[in-house]
Amino acid sequence: MSPNDWEECFLLHQRSYGDTSIIAEIFTRKSGKMSVIARGAKKPKSKFFGYLVPFSKLQITYSGRSELKTLTNIDRDLSLLDNNLSKKSYSLLYINELMIKLLPKDAANEDLFNLYSSIQSSVDMRFLLRSFELDLLEMLGYGINFQTDIDAHEPIEATLDYIFIAERGFQSSDKNHY
Repeated sequence: MSPNDWEECFLLHQRSYGDTSIIAEIFTRKSGKMSVIARGAKKPKSKFFGYLVPFSKLQITYSGRSELKTLTNIDRDLSLLDNNLSKKSYSLLYINELMIKLLPKDAANEDLFNLYSSIQSSVDMRFLLRSFELDLLEMLGYGINFQTDIDAHEPIEATLDYIFIAERGFQSSDKNHY
């Protein structure tokens, strides 16, 4: 990456590295999930101090050829900053944890980045969590077919009973077999 090429990203997780630095797991629009080191980020005079905040859309530049890149510049989009995160913080932390655990490193997925961007402005977290989980599974190739029965290939009906068969889908069920 050229030092002048800014890239949009979100901070998924951070951890201390030494006395003054931070290693951050970020999710970028162009490169997917990656790790960067922000040298001296814990020092109050650092250009990174106070910028590595969860749920903020960041603009960054980085350098390096290894798996761990070096953060060179950072800026934050304050228009998306929500000071009332108390109710949705746990949901957003859960979503970040899913992203950390499920996404492979350096696999770009712009649709997933756009989906993640949209949750930042969402208000109703009850519906959002289930929707995000299903969309994430679909984008990773593990989507679940909620529309048709796996044997009869007919639409699923609300009045019938179904069982879920792993890696296949829903199959009509006869309650008397249980």
